[in-house]
Amino acid sequence: MKDDRFDRLADELVRLIEIPSSSGNEGPILQYLEDRLQFLGVPTERQSTSGKNGNLIFNPGSKLLFDLHVDTVPEVMDGERCRTCLDGDLVYGRGAADVKGSIASLIIALEDYVDQSGPDYELPVSIVFTVDEEQGGSGAYEAVDLSPEEVVVFEPTELDICTSEAGAIGARLNFSGQPAHGSDFEAGKNAISKAVDFMFKLGKLPFLAGKHPYIGEAGFNVQSLSGGSPKELIVPGKCEMYVDFRLLPHVDHGEAERQLREFFEGEGIEYEIDDVSPPFMLDEDVPIAKKLNDAASTALGVNLRMGAFKSWSDAEPFVTAGASAVVFGPGKLSVAHTYFEHISVKEMDLASKILTAFLLNNSCPLGREKSYIKLADL
Repeated sequence: MKDDRFDRLADELVRLIEIPSSSGNEGPILQYLEDRLQFLGVPTERQSTSGKNGNLIFNPGSKLLFDLHVDTVPEVMDGERCRTCLDGDLVYGRGAADVKGSIASLIIALEDYVDQSGPDYELPVSIVFTVDEEQGGSGAYEAVDLSPEEVVVFEPTELDICTSEAGAIGARLNFSGQPAHGSDFEAGKNAISKAVDFMFKLGKLPFLAGKHPYIGEAGFNVQSLSGGSPKELIVPGKCEMYVDFRLLPHVDHGEAERQLREFFEGEGIEYEIDDVSPPFMLDEDVPIAKKLNDAASTALGVNLRMGAFKSWSDAEPFVTAGASAVVFGPGKLSVAHTYFEHISVKEMDLASKILTAFLLNNSCPLGREKSYIKLADL
């Protein structure tokens, strides 16, 4: 049976999904959030970035920061359109998991926090809604100027608290062969075959060795492979491959890049490295992780699992700048960016209750002691 909380969360998420916000087109959703959260009664600021739109900040000045990116990948990915619908407990749609489900969970948590706290509440966190996370991360790189000491970056972690994060290096490789008539392929050198053969050599790179207890093995993903044409009876003379290499949290990204360049040059491959995203690794007992776990204990009577995030996120610029940042949120990373992207409303509900408890636990208005209210029945 659906209850009021289910409807509040699902309705909020569907409204967010129905506002398209692919990278570079975040203006309408930023305006929606600025209007939607006016009930907080806190100052707001717009922060310029190198992108088309700027970040939206609520309650600037706190040393504790919530970071949520509002941009998504395009609605059509891999030739498939992501459609919005509600199917039982699941809401489908672009950004449902990454990260509009987190935004909806936070909005409901903020409403509950205000109701629980009464008229004299103070918001114990700053909130920044960042842009451009899916493209270049310019929003996060500007948000570090807020100088927080502790940051919760919202991403789909299935409510694991991630104190480590994988990095990545993206490389575009160009292979040359020798064209020939397709029926006399022995006379040519197939550039696509050359690229495929080369792909199997990549796993021997030293920085890809080893495993991480939460992430598993390092590795790489061939994101694209293009060359030739089914309409041309010819041995392809050119082929382009784009490879995304995963860096485990302990790996030095500078050393990994050096190994790649040395390997490509030794093989005589024309290449371009166009993205280097450093990993990071913090101790699992950092105070911000404990605050999240305390909130889960207060709200639900449970301890959350620790983990590591498999992708770059807004957390890395904050950690590089010296802050303690963890990655946390409802949803599964594996379904993000797919045509079947979705999130569980029940999991959003758990996240929302944890966030309400987090705000209550870390807020202490003048003249009133901290309130540790059991929220499981909200």
